[in-house]
Amino acid sequence: MPVRLGSIKKGIHSVRKLLETPPLGPDAPPLEIRAAVVDAIENLITVVGVGHTSFPYERVGVRLLAATREDKSALEPVFGELESRVRERFRERRCDVPRAFGVNVSFVRKVPPGWRPGQMFSLDCTPRTDTDIVSPSALPPTLKIAVVNGTATRKAYSFREPTVLVGRTREAVNGHHVRHNQIAFNNDNSTVSRGHARFKYEGARTGYRVLDDGSALGTWIVRGGALIEVPHDPRGVRVQSGDEIHFGDAVIRVTIESS
Repeated sequence: MPVRLGSIKKGIHSVRKLLETPPLGPDAPPLEIRAAVVDAIENLITVVGVGHTSFPYERVGVRLLAATREDKSALEPVFGELESRVRERFRERRCDVPRAFGVNVSFVRKVPPGWRPGQMFSLDCTPRTDTDIVSPSALPPTLKIAVVNGTATRKAYSFREPTVLVGRTREAVNGHHVRHNQIAFNNDNSTVSRGHARFKYEGARTGYRVLDDGSALGTWIVRGGALIEVPHDPRGVRVQSGDEIHFGDAVIRVTIESS
């Protein structure tokens, strides 16, 4: 049954989100700072049902530390594109966004009270009140990933999301598009394409499926001694616990745990 977000947030007009990301450092370039801001906003996305994500705020205020005029002059043109970058990230995550969504950027010359050492920005968010959202009653089961062969940002991952992207490097650039891989193999894994594959949850009856995103060397599943090729089509192959999945020469093992 739909739940009115406004009723959940009743009496709350704004909420301040202090960042949990590592300090960027005083010499961080403007593009790196903007990327960190986009990541921080993405982290506020919530899963509100199977295959559905939502952004629970209609306004995001970004305060940036710019100690000098030169700092502000360097940041202003880069952050002029912030809202379009955030909206692009929302599209990648298939995220429902409020109709009145907007991002405001302001600058401070001195470190505000309460900021951590090395903090370069903060987010001030206003909850959305424009629409009904689905009750988060049915989330996907937990998808656990163990890296068997190859080097990745982690040796093991755990997800409870409708879509999980797999590729080489966390941020894979293709022209003007940046793909954000949640399972990210390091650059020395050259047989893994930058946008190699994805896991997609399609409901309790269909479960998780793995889809090849047009990789150069293909995606394969080893199951009970059988070798199953994942075709380049929108359906992919349903995944089972214990499957070993090959992305080029890189290999992972999948475990699916029910709630």
